[in-house]
Amino acid sequence: MATKIELQIPAERQKAAQAAGNFELEDLPGRLATPDAAVRVGKAPKQDKALKSVRSLNGITKLVPMQVIANYGRSESRWAAAYQKRRAGHADFQELLSYARQIIGLDADGQILICLMGHAGQGPCIPLWVPREEVTLTVQPNDIILRFNDLTFDW
Repeated sequence: MATKIELQIPAERQKAAQAAGNFELEDLPGRLATPDAAVRVGKAPKQDKALKSVRSLNGITKLVPMQVIANYGRSESRWAAAYQKRRAGHADFQELLSYARQIIGLDADGQILICLMGHAGQGPCIPLWVPREEVTLTVQPNDIILRFNDLTFDW
């Protein structure tokens, strides 16, 4: 009998020096605008706003294998949108995802992975998935946390 792997990624709420302003899922470019689940972080847990498929930050950070969560603040969403515009709307999902502040995944074996990825608009995206024993998602008010299901880690 197979055991079901499920892992809760802890989230640490930071106080933002100044809220960067609201943005919506529709403001994110490409596939980022259609995650499998999404939550906007409030100043306190009861102020979190469900955007898609989950009711709370805890709901989105409960991962099963082949899921990835990504954190976007207003700045990151603007950078991703600007890159999408420079690519005439044809940026790869991984390139857009690379603008996230933090990317955490759970592979098929239940290993926590963090993604250190970059291209800074300078060429192909080069992901580096690094196994971790533990990790904390760091969030600020107005961040949008996205979860994507059924992703592979061999980009």
